[in-house]
Amino acid sequence: MTTDYDVTIIGGGPTGLAAAVYTGRSLLRTLVLEKQFCGGQIVNSAAIDNYPGFADGISGYDFAQAFVKHAKRFGAEIREGYGAEKLTPNPDGTFTIELTGGDVVTTKTVILAMGRRPRRLEVPGYDKFWGHGVSVCGTCDGAFFKNVPMAVVGGGNSAVEEGAFLTRYASEIKSIHRRDHFTAQKILIEEYLHNPKVQPLWNSTVEEILGDKEVEGIRVRNLQTGEKQEFPVKAVFVFIGWLPNSDLVKELVDLDSEDRVIVNELMETKVSGVYAAGDLCVRPIYQLANVVADGVQAAVSIEKYLEGKK
Repeated sequence: MTTDYDVTIIGGGPTGLAAAVYTGRSLLRTLVLEKQFCGGQIVNSAAIDNYPGFADGISGYDFAQAFVKHAKRFGAEIREGYGAEKLTPNPDGTFTIELTGGDVVTTKTVILAMGRRPRRLEVPGYDKFWGHGVSVCGTCDGAFFKNVPMAVVGGGNSAVEEGAFLTRYASEIKSIHRRDHFTAQKILIEEYLHNPKVQPLWNSTVEEILGDKEVEGIRVRNLQTGEKQEFPVKAVFVFIGWLPNSDLVKELVDLDSEDRVIVNELMETKVSGVYAAGDLCVRPIYQLANVVADGVQAAVSIEKYLEGKK
């Protein structure tokens, strides 16, 4: 069988694009499939301050575009708006990928870099007001709610970073977390709590998002006392964790109890020729520098794998 590509990368975030730079440099025919737009979640970041080399920070959009430009420079073909609907191993060791819209490509190797998606808040009102007062992206939607009270749900890096960004628009923020402290990086927490607009509600959880035609408030329950209170807010921003986008390969590769793809230090899955990298995988921390490094490792591993098959 004549294959269309040496490597197909499913996912056009920083992990997949970093891999494409390295596979392109190795003169491998490279295809990047991205079902939405290149850059992934990072595009929504107003500023990236923790990636080495950018001392003054850089916007998520500019960061992503730099990666796209770099990958294209080395010959990577990038298809936006094309997701992978089905991945099938072939008897000769290659793979067939069915794409959104009905196209089909064949490839010698695959890098899974589909990333992860935000976890939903399973309470009444979440679906009703989704996109109309309920959001998982402060940098996308914060400007629609100027000078009104908001709620931020969660206590990790995403919640604290996005909450800090939202202080530029909100009149006040009820910051709701299940624990008695935030789990984000200390420097982020210090900046966030120092802002007089932020009122943390510790050991608490949202039970309902209230309103008729728009968000009007939230009902919050204290997990220690059981006391319930209602607070007037006009927007609820939810940052309570992530779910891996592993549905495509759940019957193909090994997953852990949280449906993350299991790989070794070379980013190899249990299927020869299939690699996985970045937020999709089991890893100790999820930082931009680490997931970019994952993409690089997967690309280098594929180069050696294909060289060994010649």
